[in-house]
Amino acid sequence: MVQARVGATAATNIDGWELWNEPDWTWNTAAAGPFTAAWTRTHRLIRSLDTVTPIVGPSHSYYNHNWMVEFLTNARDTGTLPDVIVWHELGNDDYLNVGAHVADYRAVEQSLGIAPRPISINEYASPSQVDIPSVAVHYMAVFERHGIRDAERAYWYEAGTLNGLLHNNAPTASYWAYKWYGDMAGTIVQTVPGSWLEGVASYDSTRRFVNVVLGGDSGNNTVRVTGLGALGAQVRVTLSRTGTGGRTTNQSAPVTVSAATYTVSNGSISVPVNGMDALAAYQLLITPASGAATWQQRYEAENATVVNAGRFSSGSASNGGYVGRIDGTANSRAQSFVDFLVNVPTARSYPMTIGYANATGATATHGLAYNGSAWSTVSYPPTSAWGSFGATVTTTVNLRAGYNVIRLAKGAPQFAGGTGFAELDYVQLS
Repeated sequence: MVQARVGATAATNIDGWELWNEPDWTWNTAAAGPFTAAWTRTHRLIRSLDTVTPIVGPSHSYYNHNWMVEFLTNARDTGTLPDVIVWHELGNDDYLNVGAHVADYRAVEQSLGIAPRPISINEYASPSQVDIPSVAVHYMAVFERHGIRDAERAYWYEAGTLNGLLHNNAPTASYWAYKWYGDMAGTIVQTVPGSWLEGVASYDSTRRFVNVVLGGDSGNNTVRVTGLGALGAQVRVTLSRTGTGGRTTNQSAPVTVSAATYTVSNGSISVPVNGMDALAAYQLLITPASGAATWQQRYEAENATVVNAGRFSSGSASNGGYVGRIDGTANSRAQSFVDFLVNVPTARSYPMTIGYANATGATATHGLAYNGSAWSTVSYPPTSAWGSFGATVTTTVNLRAGYNVIRLAKGAPQFAGGTGFAELDYVQLS
C-alpha cells in the first residue's frame, strides 16, 4: 500500500497512514506482542518508504487516559509520534464528553513535553444516535468549540447513502442538519449552550449573514443572538426545522416554521423557538431586512480545502484567517494547493479578485485551474510583509451555474509548479 501510494503521482486526497484501527479490542497481544512495539516498528517501516504522508493514531475505540499516556510515552521515547492524534467517540452520550477528553489529552501532551498535535475524531456517534438530527448538531458544536481538526460519522451503513444521509438517493432529515452546517461561511462564532440546547453558528461579514444551527431540547426556548450591529436596524429571521423520521424516511426540504422581521436592540435580538422537538435540528438564518446579497461572492482561504499548507490568523486578513506555507511542488505527497468550492447563480465569465501577501521581494506565481480546465498563471507582485493583507490581484474564470471547484496551486498534478511564495486571504467573485 505504501509503495503504491508513493507511486501514485496524481493522487492528492491521501489524508494519512492510520496504522491500526481500534487496537484496544482488535489487537491480539498474545499472537503479536504489545501494540506499542508494533506501532514503533510499523511507523519506522512506513517512514523508511514514505517520508511525507502524515501518520495518524492510536485510533482507540474510545478515549482512555491510561492508554493515551502509555501510547504517547512509548511514541515519544522511540521517536514515533503520530502527526495527528486519533480516537473515536462512539458511546451513546459521547458528545457530552468530548470537551473533557480534549482537555485531558492536552494535559497529557503537556506533561510529556509533546508539541500539540491536531486531533481527528475519525469515527463518532453510536448506531442508535447517528441519525438523530439534534445529536448531529451536538457533535458539530462540541467539535468546533474544542478545536477538533476533523471528524467523520462512523460508517454504520451501506455504500451509496452518504452514510445514511440519503435514502433512495434522496435526503433524510439528518441530511438537512449537515447541509445547514456545510453552508456556513465566514467565521465560526461563539455559542453558549443551555442545559440541553446546543448549537453552532457562523457569521459571514461579506454577506452580513448569520447561520445558527441548534437542537437538543423540547418545549419553548429563546435564542439570543448578539453582535448584529453591522446588519442594520432590522433583520430578517427565517426559522426552519428538520423532521425526525430516521434514515429510511425521506424529507424533501426543511420545514419553514416562521419568517419575521426583528428590530435589533443594542446589537442583539431574541428569537422564540417554541414547541421544539428534542430530536429535530433547527436553523435560524439571519440577514439584513434589506440589501441582502443573493449569492456568496467572497470565499475565505482558511475555509477552503487546504492541502499541504497551513491555516493562520492575522488581524489584517478578511475574517481574521489566511492560508500560508503554500510551498510544495515536488510530488503529490507534498504539493501545496487550495481548492475553493464556489456556488454561482448563472454560467458566465466572472472577475475573480484574490487577496494575498508576498514578502519575497519579487513577483510570485500560482497555477489556476477550475473544473478540470487547463492551467493558467496568477502573478502576485511583492507586498510589504508576510501575514499582512490588503493587496489584491484580479483574473477571470469561466464558471458553470451551480458548484465549481477553483484551485490555486504552488504545485499540483499536471502542473509544473509556481514560482516564489504567496499567502492567500480570500477569493471574491463579481
